[in-house]
Amino acid sequence: MVSSIVGNYLVDHGIISFEQFMDLLAEQQKVRVKLGLIAVAEGLMTQDEADRVNNLQAVMDKRFGDIAVEKGYLTDGQVEALLKKQGNAYLAFAQALENQQLLTVEQLEQYMIDFQRDNNLTLSDMEDLKSDDVDRIIPLYMPTGYDKYLNAAGTALRTIMRCVDNEIYPEKAYITEKCEGENAATQYMDGEQSVTCGMIGKGQALLPVASIFGKEQFSEVNEDALDAIGELLNCINGLYASALSQSGVSMELYPPQFSASISGIEGKEMLVLPLHIKGQRVDFVIAIGNKIEMKQEA
Repeated sequence: MVSSIVGNYLVDHGIISFEQFMDLLAEQQKVRVKLGLIAVAEGLMTQDEADRVNNLQAVMDKRFGDIAVEKGYLTDGQVEALLKKQGNAYLAFAQALENQQLLTVEQLEQYMIDFQRDNNLTLSDMEDLKSDDVDRIIPLYMPTGYDKYLNAAGTALRTIMRCVDNEIYPEKAYITEKCEGENAATQYMDGEQSVTCGMIGKGQALLPVASIFGKEQFSEVNEDALDAIGELLNCINGLYASALSQSGVSMELYPPQFSASISGIEGKEMLVLPLHIKGQRVDFVIAIGNKIEMKQEA
């Protein structure tokens, strides 16, 4: 995620071109390797064990290393050692910039001082950003005083990164009563606390999400495409409800609802987290303690 945040900042400020950014992401893949691959290469896990952990990540909202430790494949110490060999994503992106002879690390750091100032971040915030850890990054994009949305937003971001686009990046979230859009899917959860989550877009913005997650090339954001968005919400909310159940909080998931002809979403209070996914901006919406409703076109 940090690669997209930093890369798009450099593109927006004319420091590199969009085409160069795309080349950098490809170059970075040569610099950074997956933890499972390193574990197999080091003889700490078999390929079958690594594949089992990768498959479990599709249904468990946990990191590869955490699952591997739970299954007894690795120890905490081994995971820590492997992470050091894997390399930091920010540094891997910096290395890619140098490999492409676009910027030195020192030059990048100067631009990051500007980034810090432009976004009103502290030195500690910058360390959180460079960690490439969703749990450390997502609070930087949340409005002050609304920590109750952190877990739901974090679950959504991690799941979308795994299932749709690993290079997703957010904008600052905000609290509102209305969110404009032309098509959306929502899902309501009820129990000891009520939660509604949704994804809303304008035009064909939701199309890449639907096509990638639904494993089908949709031609437009119609009911079939939105049904795939609903299934993604069901996956996200299932993980969120499962995490709550471990704290003794019981939730019931209702079937997702969707519409291809709306004017927006409304609710008493909802958090809107703008996300850039595959070149499109979509809004992930969360309401806790109240429902949100899709408003049909007049």
